[in-house]
Amino acid sequence: MSRRAAIVFLTCFLGLLVITATAKAAAANLGIGHGLEPHHGDGHNRIVGKGQIRFDGFGPEKWALRFRRERLLVERLQRRLARQRYVLLHRPDVSEALDLAATVYGHEADLWRKASCESTLNPLARNPSGASGLLQFLPSTWATTPFARFSLFSPYASALAGGWMLAHGRDEWQCR
Repeated sequence: MSRRAAIVFLTCFLGLLVITATAKAAAANLGIGHGLEPHHGDGHNRIVGKGQIRFDGFGPEKWALRFRRERLLVERLQRRLARQRYVLLHRPDVSEALDLAATVYGHEADLWRKASCESTLNPLARNPSGASGLLQFLPSTWATTPFARFSLFSPYASALAGGWMLAHGRDEWQCR
């Protein structure tokens, strides 16, 4: 290799090195090469430079608004879920309670008829005589059942106590 060929080769190499270094510096100033490329391979379009920030064509205000809307939606769903959880835990199903008592003790028709007549299927019903609950138990009668430790206003306890009483030959209700 002649001296002249070596100088041309070295000049081309240094020129290429300068061009590469300049391109890297320009890319660093625009945020390219630091995870902020316009196309990052994940299908999103990012643009950063000279005070301009864009992600998929929208600025930070748009994304902040979207975040606030989605957060409000999540909060609404959490409140709705809490209400549903409250309903499930605090509003037991009277028909399910009566069906359970009928399955355990029998007397399905009698239980349904007495609950409909005594309380109109309201587990929170109260009577001026002192009788309360789904089957209108007096506190003294309630105390004689195996369910006395439960709330008189629980439709499950009341229905099961009524089924137990009927199964043991005790029919102490006014409604026949």
